[in-house]
Amino acid sequence: MIKAIFEHEDGLYRSLDVSGHAEFGEFGEDLICASVSSIMFGFMNALDALKEDVEIVQEENRIIIRDHSDSKVVQDYFELVITQMKTIEVSYGDFIKVERK
Repeated sequence: MIKAIFEHEDGLYRSLDVSGHAEFGEFGEDLICASVSSIMFGFMNALDALKEDVEIVQEENRIIIRDHSDSKVVQDYFELVITQMKTIEVSYGDFIKVERK
């Protein structure tokens, strides 16, 4: 299962921790994993282009993003990503869990 944990503090998203594997399909053919990967790589590329104070950590089967800025654009990106992840969760909740703390 993929777990996406968004930490929200004082009205701002501070971090996102995405880990796991959906196990919806065969390795390399898993549409849920491919969807989440596309969202996350687009998010990371967009953040990188902004040059804001954002930390990105990539590990095997895990991506952690920590926002150290107060950028409205970064916050808007977080909102977009949580909306996309929750949309997947609505249809495929056995394979992805999205949590906002």
